[in-house]
Amino acid sequence: MRRREVLSTVGVSLVATLAMPARTWAQTTPETIHVASPVTEPITALYYAIKMKMFERAGLDVDIVPASSGAAATTAVIAGTYEIAKPTLLSIFAAHLRDVPIVIIAPGFVHTPAHPNSLLQIAADAPFKTGTDLNGKTIGVPSLNDMNSVAVRAWVDKNGGDWKSLKFIETPNSSLEEALVRHRIDAASLTTPALDASLAAGTTKSIGDALGAIAPIFMADAYVARPDWAAQHADAVQKYARIMEDANNYFNTHLAETAPLVAEVTKIELANVAKMNRSMLGTVLDPALVQPLIDAAAKYGGIARSFPAREVIWRR
Repeated sequence: MRRREVLSTVGVSLVATLAMPARTWAQTTPETIHVASPVTEPITALYYAIKMKMFERAGLDVDIVPASSGAAATTAVIAGTYEIAKPTLLSIFAAHLRDVPIVIIAPGFVHTPAHPNSLLQIAADAPFKTGTDLNGKTIGVPSLNDMNSVAVRAWVDKNGGDWKSLKFIETPNSSLEEALVRHRIDAASLTTPALDASLAAGTTKSIGDALGAIAPIFMADAYVARPDWAAQHADAVQKYARIMEDANNYFNTHLAETAPLVAEVTKIELANVAKMNRSMLGTVLDPALVQPLIDAAAKYGGIARSFPAREVIWRR
């Protein structure tokens, strides 16, 4: 993975329009932290915190390293290449059960019924309506046994179907809509902005909120680090977590004001950002928000067994 600076894509004009109360921190020698993550809509809060010098005022020098996937970012952190990663949590649970040292240090995207960033889609001419209708059908997922796989199994199970009868095939996110339209797969979870574009064009239709079958509210991704690094840099980790909670809260409550920044970071047209179902971001690192995904993953074959969420949450 090659590190490169991507913050230059964020317009300086936004600094004047995006403002929030700043924490007061004691002056320290800046500590450098590289955050590896795919560049998606939820990461924009981190760009905002950097652009508004929230980390700089706290004595931290934070930058973002674009990663091809959350798994690649986590692998780099485990190897010691970078300090923090932002993956989906299922990979963290699997790593924990294999005794791989990785812990959650700050909250990320939280699924809520009012703000789903993905929905279970079928072709516009498909007849499916219930979980029973999907028995034996083929589901497209970016990676086998990922969070989408768990979510679809949970949705089928809770809507009268036999989740064990489902067949999963790896399909890149960029190809899911076409695969549905051409009936190469029967269902798939599409994520914003592809979801919004597909619904607007009428190429696919929704039959349910698959993530909502895991739990109405739960944390789906987060910022993670090696526990030994976190212990050695405890002050920096605490500052990072508090700043991200502040930035996430600002994004949750200022959707219109932050839309231009989302557009610049993700390269999604501003008009489309304005119509998107924006992700809700966590403002507290609560084990109760993590436990539902652990339990669902254990029940539906995503991980080998359940465990208390507190085992993967860093505590000083």
